[in-house]
Amino acid sequence: MDIIKRGETGVVTARRKKRVKEERKSIFEIYRSPKTIKDYMFYLKDFLNFVYEGEGDIRGDELIDLMKDIDKTDVEDYISHLVDERQLKKTSINKILSALKSLYKEMEKNGFDNPFKYIELFKVGRNIDNILKLSFEDIKKIIGLYKIKGEKEYRNITILYTLFYTGMRSQELLNLKFKHILVREGSYYIKLEQTKSGREQYKSVYGILADKLNEYKNYLQSLYSIDDEEIEEQYVFSSSVKNNTQLSYRALYDLVQNFGKLIGKDISPHNIRHAVATELSINGADLLEIRDFLGHADTRVTEVYINAKSVLEKKVLEKLPSLSSLDDVVSK
Repeated sequence: MDIIKRGETGVVTARRKKRVKEERKSIFEIYRSPKTIKDYMFYLKDFLNFVYEGEGDIRGDELIDLMKDIDKTDVEDYISHLVDERQLKKTSINKILSALKSLYKEMEKNGFDNPFKYIELFKVGRNIDNILKLSFEDIKKIIGLYKIKGEKEYRNITILYTLFYTGMRSQELLNLKFKHILVREGSYYIKLEQTKSGREQYKSVYGILADKLNEYKNYLQSLYSIDDEEIEEQYVFSSSVKNNTQLSYRALYDLVQNFGKLIGKDISPHNIRHAVATELSINGADLLEIRDFLGHADTRVTEVYINAKSVLEKKVLEKLPSLSSLDDVVSK
């Protein structure tokens, strides 16, 4: 036996573990994108600052210990605080609670109590006005009105095509690199490595968009003398191609706002996602197809686009009887 006795203090083995200890991700970081984690940590620290006394920012190494001592009363007090004192909208409160429920679910998986387990979200209706704010016709108008004067404008219009034809979330678009655009037997696919769920997803690329992305790629390679190997590591949409700097969400939001000004509408990148989903529904895509296209985890989130379709098509109006005969009676 390869055991060495050391006096009366016990025994020590000469064997060592094969794997070298590396810095591991926290239990919260394993399945989620960096942006999601950043948002979740903001809500978590706000919650803990409400519950605990003390000044200064809560350190990362304090989080688990502080979370372990939370009970259901703390949660209920915090919800009352959000409703009565901050007077937040139900949708805003649900966003906070969803983040906290998700974090505590990970705690529960690791053997800790979950005081959020039976906390229900507020029932709210999806805002159909926001869903229907931007249409396919609006996007066509924007494309017709937008003037391409140089590299920046070329990038922006390609962003518009990409958002519409993929339905990608903002962060998914910002993380996209040319190496994520894959080709198999003449068909194009986009690999999404950092999604809202934290899991890899693949999207088929519509033919028109595949052509646009290839043209834009060739344009950048020619303009900056980038070879085929180097271009693969480039962000598709960057703030600086030369430095390969990722475009910020603020910049993306601003350029989409400028698109909206061309048609007199206040829009965000998410409105483009709504527009393509509604268009898919109008053109016969079913609930599961739209769910998979958008990357939703639950069809209940997708159902709003089916409702939007019924509003736009107005087929139910054809079933109403005409009251014109009554008008004739009144006029007599």
